[in-house]
Amino acid sequence: MKKVLSIFTILIFLVGCESAPKSNGYPSKFVTLGTQASVDLVVELDKYWGVDYDKMRTFFVDTVKSSFEAGETFETLDGFIGQVKKGMNDNPGDQNWSMEGAFSIDANGEKDGEWVNAWFLVDASATQPKREIVEYYFVKNGKIHEFQQSRRVIID
Repeated sequence: MKKVLSIFTILIFLVGCESAPKSNGYPSKFVTLGTQASVDLVVELDKYWGVDYDKMRTFFVDTVKSSFEAGETFETLDGFIGQVKKGMNDNPGDQNWSMEGAFSIDANGEKDGEWVNAWFLVDASATQPKREIVEYYFVKNGKIHEFQQSRRVIID
């Protein structure tokens, strides 16, 4: 009888200690951490950014929607790649970026997929101030479907 009571007590304790997954969101959206695979995809893309445009293409769907920090928007991969090339050509020698971090969230919304937030520090140059670039990538089925970018000037 003591054994049965002990086992029963342990089971009640284990069931009682079970916690719900942590999430939050507004309004009524539940947001949880996404997967490492989505973060790894963005980290891998960063290795080829502005260096190998053909390899960059493999990370995106052809209908990628993109919005850059200066307001340029595109709804095709060709438009996106063209803007990246333009940015690289317009700012030669001004590409000292360092990825400072990235994380993924799963918004569990109407779209299946995850948002990866990545941020970069960019050194000042003759034509640009020191700045932080924040980017969001919507990843679904191992491909980037949406890209958004913003910038914040850093004043030391």
